[in-house]
Amino acid sequence: MGRPLNKRYFGEPTAGGNEIKVDFYNTDNTAVEEGHIVRQKGSKKFIVAPIGASDTEYTCTLTTGKLASALTAGEMAITMLMDDSETYQVSKITGRKATLQAPDATGSNAYDGKSVPWNFTADLTDGAAQVEEAGDDDAAGVDDDDFANA
Repeated sequence: MGRPLNKRYFGEPTAGGNEIKVDFYNTDNTAVEEGHIVRQKGSKKFIVAPIGASDTEYTCTLTTGKLASALTAGEMAITMLMDDSETYQVSKITGRKATLQAPDATGSNAYDGKSVPWNFTADLTDGAAQVEEAGDDDAAGVDDDDFANA
């Protein structure tokens, strides 16, 4: 699996934490929802749960090449914002680096296919991708990062 993600980035959103936000297809609600990582099972396979409903877990595979709204059963996406102010999906993520892929053909896509360091810092000059943060409480869409409109 390479260098797995640090477990401190998993779990329900907390005020003091930096938990990775994911979008995944919830087969119970047959819709794409915001969630967080519960645990990592492989380099591209994760157990995720919806924000606000952590008692229900789903096994999902990291998927790229489609917008988060087009995910289907068993798929998830992690979105990052890069120094060119464009959003990218993660095709591979490790403890220190992420490989980025443009979700569509719009924009310059200067970092498409590139492996870059990642963090939670909103600094568009540091050479690192900013990962979406799940917020500071367990309420979806309230205080989390949302790069969909970036």
